[in-house]
Amino acid sequence: MCISKSELESKVQEIGKFRTMEEEAAGIQKALEAEVIAYMVENGIDTEITDSAKITYKSQARSTLDKKRLEEDLGNLGEYTKTTFTTC
Repeated sequence: MCISKSELESKVQEIGKFRTMEEEAAGIQKALEAEVIAYMVENGIDTEITDSAKITYKSQARSTLDKKRLEEDLGNLGEYTKTTFTTC
C-alpha cells in the first residue's frame, strides 16, 4: 500500500480523533458503572436482573508478588526475568 505524506498525516489525525473519542467513552462508561455499583451497594445486593441484563457485583481479592521485597531477600532476580519483544 502506497500513500502520500499528506494522506498519512490525515490518517494520523483521524487516529487521534478516535483515541479522544475512546477516552471520552471510557470516562462515560466508568461513571455509569460507578452509578450501578452505588445502587447495588446501597441496596445490599450482589446480583440484579433487568429486562436486558444480569448484573453481578462482588468484591474480589488479588494477590501479587512483591518484587522489591523478593530482591531484598534473595538478591538479583535477573536470571528469572523473561523479556518479550513486539513490533508496533
